[in-house]
Amino acid sequence: MTSYLLKDTQEHRHQTRRHADQVHVDGIALRVRTLDKHSFATAIDGQAVRLQAVTDGDRIHLQLNGRTCLIERVDPTRSTRNGNGGGRGAVAPMPGVVVSWLVQPGVAVTRGAALLVIESMKLQMTIEAPEDGVLQDLPFGAGQTFPRGAVLALIRADHLEGEPA
Repeated sequence: MTSYLLKDTQEHRHQTRRHADQVHVDGIALRVRTLDKHSFATAIDGQAVRLQAVTDGDRIHLQLNGRTCLIERVDPTRSTRNGNGGGRGAVAPMPGVVVSWLVQPGVAVTRGAALLVIESMKLQMTIEAPEDGVLQDLPFGAGQTFPRGAVLALIRADHLEGEPA
């Protein structure tokens, strides 16, 4: 199941998940049918609706009934390179608060290993290691808030000196 964040205004956001041919918006399941590369059909409140969508990386620009919405793919294990010794970090998919840590610095982790639990928009999710390595740093403690894109856990690649990272 893939998670998305749908925004029709800066203040109005919806939790959206896609699974097979269904899209769940704020817990309501909609069956979506692909008409062509950019056109889709669904039913909202019993009414047939056609919508247009164009992808741009992890963003989808959706046009429905003359209104445009932005949908962003939420990837809780997304990582980015940074300047701290070539490590990689698990990056916050959205703003939130750290609920608990499941591992401590210095522990070897494998890709997909659970690192911490966060809460965002009243939903808890587990953040996983984006790659094998050693957990190097935990920039936020339990109870601390963080912005979207913040590095939540820094992982040092576990490789021998002289080998490419």
